[in-house]
Amino acid sequence: MVEREANDISPMALASQAAANAIKDCEATGGAALIAMAIDTICVTKLFSDMGRLWAGKCGRSDNPPESIAKCIGASPDHRIYTETGGNQPQSRLIEFAHAIARGERSVVLIAGAEAIKNQRHAERNKRELDWSEHFEEALEDRGFGTSSATSQEVKNGLNNVVYYYSLIEQAQRHTAGRSIEEHRYVMARLLESFSAVAADNPYAQFAGSQTAEEILASPAMTHLYSKRMIAQDGVNQGAALLMCSIGKAKQLGIPEERWIYLHGLAEGCELEVTRRPDPGASPMAGMVADKALATAGITIADIDLIDIYSCFPCAVTSVALHLGLPIDGSRPLTLTGGLPYFGGPGNNYSMHALAEAVWQARKKPDSFAMVTANGGMLSKHASGIYSRKPSSIDWGSTETLISVDVLPACKVCADPKSGSIISYTVRHDREGGAHAMIIGETISGERFVSRTAEDDNATAFAMLAQDPTGRKVKVTAPDDERIYFQLG
Repeated sequence: MVEREANDISPMALASQAAANAIKDCEATGGAALIAMAIDTICVTKLFSDMGRLWAGKCGRSDNPPESIAKCIGASPDHRIYTETGGNQPQSRLIEFAHAIARGERSVVLIAGAEAIKNQRHAERNKRELDWSEHFEEALEDRGFGTSSATSQEVKNGLNNVVYYYSLIEQAQRHTAGRSIEEHRYVMARLLESFSAVAADNPYAQFAGSQTAEEILASPAMTHLYSKRMIAQDGVNQGAALLMCSIGKAKQLGIPEERWIYLHGLAEGCELEVTRRPDPGASPMAGMVADKALATAGITIADIDLIDIYSCFPCAVTSVALHLGLPIDGSRPLTLTGGLPYFGGPGNNYSMHALAEAVWQARKKPDSFAMVTANGGMLSKHASGIYSRKPSSIDWGSTETLISVDVLPACKVCADPKSGSIISYTVRHDREGGAHAMIIGETISGERFVSRTAEDDNATAFAMLAQDPTGRKVKVTAPDDERIYFQLG
């Protein structure tokens, strides 16, 4: 669901309405109350406002998000789970619960999430006080922040925003493809124009209308590669929810078979930190996860009719699409919703919307297969699923879905570099007209490091904008144990 206009609704109210809609969508003969009472697990995707200062607000919060939903829908679950962070969480938790249901450890699971960042920011701008506080005594399994996807050196040297990370990844992809900056930006804009066109026809999209490639390029610059309309938009009011259960339970609850969607392929795995990846522009784990999901389903990408590739940034799309042999020129839709820049980026919960859309569209095409990919962090945490109205005979209680990070080759990190060469870089502009750069560098012995320009050094960043510095030598100084500064050699 979506609320396009700003109002006072809390994220948990949005999530509760989405949960109620999911229950109603089942069209069970016993009615919504029967399904609500059968739910033994409610899992809520971590809110952005619970992740740190960037999204923190003054509106108050529920101290038990699953119970907020339970009270609204008339459920009394045995288990209340609040997930880790990451855009992979809806898809990853679906995998977890598929195993648990198949093993008889859970019966009916409701997965839900929402964001009301648009409402929060509107209230702050207009100096209005909203109170979204809710307190409950019921037990909560809060899974916390989760494993960090960054090295300490990355964080200490300016990589404190995912925009910069993805720019480094995108820059490495650009260099590998042999494109100029302007050529690569146009390729990205062409791809994203096709996403915007899908969002324009989606009644659940946060943003009305469509964007041309030229309009996407003309929006305000975020880094030397990205404009504002190339990246996920978090100022949204959106919620989505899914129900999971066994075939036997669906029959018992009277859910008509034409509402069922079967799981055919599931896989997940974590990538190395960006600095430690042999190619910063690639995520081998993303491809391995997609391949494993397809292999488990016993199909190939040619059999996929519907696909939604996670789209927080262009390189997140191209990393998966190119691995699967899919075109990135906009000739084939790679999104079911319109993607995070145009449909909307409801925090960690976006892929729940993609999954809901996959369910709806697969129901209309009984012979089709839908694929949803998700990622969290900086192309760090990957999860993929294959879905269809066609029955599946896979035993999820015993099917392995996890790929270990140990299969990936890793680069060593140099703690005290003295010199090296640039592997990838990003340049950001400040409000005063200055420019600052960050690089992934490599020493002569092949170890990696992250460095940045000094606060008063605008000249280096502008020199990098004037001429591609990839491969260029750099001199490195470390005034303390946190900062590593570089200058072009």
